[in-house]
Amino acid sequence: MFEGIANGIIIAEKRGEKGFGYDPIFQAEGYNISFAEMTLDEKNKISHCGIAPLKLICYLKAIS
Repeated sequence: MFEGIANGIIIAEKRGEKGFGYDPIFQAEGYNISFAEMTLDEKNKISHCGIAPLKLICYLKAIS
């Protein structure tokens, strides 16, 4: 199992049009925009949904 963690805060009002679920109300640590305001590339670099698969890829490369 591979885990990705995105640290941040829940903001008071929705911001942005992209993403789904909590994206409009989640602001990652070190950023002043919500996940819903980020491009998909930006979000995937720091989101748990982007980090976990990268860990799997690194693992698979290491054992092959």
